Amino acid sequence: MASTLVVALSYVTSSSSATTLLVPQSPWPVCSATVTAFCVQSVSVQSPDEAAVTLTWVPSGSAAPTGSSTSTTTTTTTSPTTTTSTTVPSSAVESTTAVPGFWTDAAWSSGSDASLGFGGLFVDVGAANAFSNYVLATVDPAIQNPSGDDVFLAVQSGSNYPASLNPDDLITVSLNTGNAEPGVSMAIGKNFSDNVSSGTNPSTYSFTASPVPVAVAADTSACTGETGVAATESTQLQVIVAPTNDPTSGFGVDGVSGRMYVESNGACELSTPVWSASTSSLSWVVGAPHFLPDGSTVNQGFYQAMIPGSDAALLWGLTNVNAAASALSVSETSSGGLASEVAVSSVSVKGGNIIVSSTGFDFSSPHFKITKNPKYPWKLQSRVKILHCVKGSHQKTVAALSPKCPAGYHRK
Repeated sequence: MASTLVVALSYVTSSSSATTLLVPQSPWPVCSATVTAFCVQSVSVQSPDEAAVTLTWVPSGSAAPTGSSTSTTTTTTTSPTTTTSTTVPSSAVESTTAVPGFWTDAAWSSGSDASLGFGGLFVDVGAANAFSNYVLATVDPAIQNPSGDDVFLAVQSGSNYPASLNPDDLITVSLNTGNAEPGVSMAIGKNFSDNVSSGTNPSTYSFTASPVPVAVAADTSACTGETGVAATESTQLQVIVAPTNDPTSGFGVDGVSGRMYVESNGACELSTPVWSASTSSLSWVVGAPHFLPDGSTVNQGFYQAMIPGSDAALLWGLTNVNAAASALSVSETSSGGLASEVAVSSVSVKGGNIIVSSTGFDFSSPHFKITKNPKYPWKLQSRVKILHCVKGSHQKTVAALSPKCPAGYHRK
C-alpha cells in the first residue's frame, strides 16, 4: 500500500556465516510459542507528552478491545460488558485488501489517533523483493469491519492510496529476525533509532520512528525530472534493513561497521552514502516527485544519516570524531544542476556518531556529497590502525588508534 521505494545500499559490511541466509518473502507472522523467528514481536505507540502504549495483536475475525475504531461512518459495537459508539472521519476508509489482523488497544478511539479514522496498525514485514534478503517493514493503518470483525488496510477516501498515519506518534516495532543479522537501516520516517541483538538465533531488531508526509507517485515517471507531479500525499513509515551476513551486501567498504542508518521523506529513491576512494567522499541521492499534488508547489525534503565514528576513522582517518563539524563538509545539488536556495546542510556529532543532515532541498532527485574540508589540519591526525576480529563464524573490524577486539572476539 505504500509508495514504491527504490533502494541503493552500498555502505554495508558482511560477515561470514555457516548457515545460508534466506529471508522469507511472505508476510512475517506474529511471534508465538511456536513461531520464534522471522516474526513480529511487539508494536507500541507513544503520543506527545504521553507514555508509550504497548498494543495488542488482534487476529482478523476476533473482537478488538472495546473502543477500537471500525470502518463505518457511525458504528456501535457491543462487548459482553460495554457498548461504544465511534465516529470515523472520511479521511480513512476500508480498502478491499484484507490483512491477518492489527495491533490496537482499548483506548485507541479516545486517544490522539482517534480522529484519523482507523482502529490500529498492521505491520507488513518480509523480504524487500523476490531477489533480496533485505528486510522491508511497512507500518500501515488498518480498520476492522464490524460485520465479522475482519481487518482491512485503511485507504484515503476515493482512492486506493494509504491513509495517513499520525506524524506526531513515535512507533516502535520489535522483530525476531532469525539468522539475519541487521546492519544498515533506511527509513521513510524521522526521529529514527534502532537496537540490534545479533550473534544468536533468532537475532532481534527493533526500530523507533515517526511517520513523515510523503509525496506519493502514481508511477515511476513522476519520480524523474522537474515536471513530475505527486498523485497524493500520505504520512507513512517504512524501514529497510540490510543484513550484514547477506552475501549480496558485501560490495561496500571493507571494514565498515554496518551500523549506519539514514532517514528521509524521499520515497521514490533513497540510498545510503556511496564511498569514492578516488575523492575520499561519500555521495548519496534521494528522490520524489518535483511537485506536490496541486502541480505548482515544489516538493521539498529532508535527509539525515548517522555515520559511526569508527567508520569516519576508517574512511577519512578522522580519529577525533568531535571535530567532524569542521573536518567535513556537505554539498547539495538539485536534479536541475543548481543548489536549492533554501536548503540547509550540517554535520554534527552525537554519542560518538556523526550526524549528516540536509533539509529544505527541492526534489526530484538531489545529489549530496560529504568530503574532507581542505581547511582542516588533516596532517595532525594520527594514523588509524585496523584490527580484524572473529567470534566463531562472525567477524568484526575495529578502526582506532589503539584498536581492541570486542568482548568475546579475538584477533584474526
